[in-house]
Amino acid sequence: MSSSPSESQTEVLAPEECWKYLQASYIGRLAVISGASPEIFPVNFMTVGRTLVFRSAPGTKLRALLTGAAVAFEADGMNAYSTEVWSVVVKGKPGSFDGDPAALHEAGPDREPWQPGLKEHVVQIDPTEVSGRRFAVSPRSRWWPPQDLSADWT
Repeated sequence: MSSSPSESQTEVLAPEECWKYLQASYIGRLAVISGASPEIFPVNFMTVGRTLVFRSAPGTKLRALLTGAAVAFEADGMNAYSTEVWSVVVKGKPGSFDGDPAALHEAGPDREPWQPGLKEHVVQIDPTEVSGRRFAVSPRSRWWPPQDLSADWT
């Protein structure tokens, strides 16, 4: 946790708390390496056990996933009163979903991709690391007006 009074206190989340947030979420960002470049894609997802599962159409994202290289996934959110935010990051290995197809329906019967088109590839991420944090939202008066940071970029 930060000890500076000008900063919000950040709480590191236990893995079990991270999974509770992930189970309650449905959209996140998948980071992959495509060739020599990083790419980030929004994806609708669900949790099945302790894996993340999503559908994908052919394209850049799927080609990058098929290399088997490690990926990162992030989901975040805010409480109902907009006073607290959380962020969970999952790092792991992608692969074809190898679980029971019925588990997909049980895990998220309403979790269909938002983008139209056939997304016939069901991908899972087997986590090697799960981390998260949560902190209170600072009042606007603590961060507004924005600072001119251009002097720091010389």
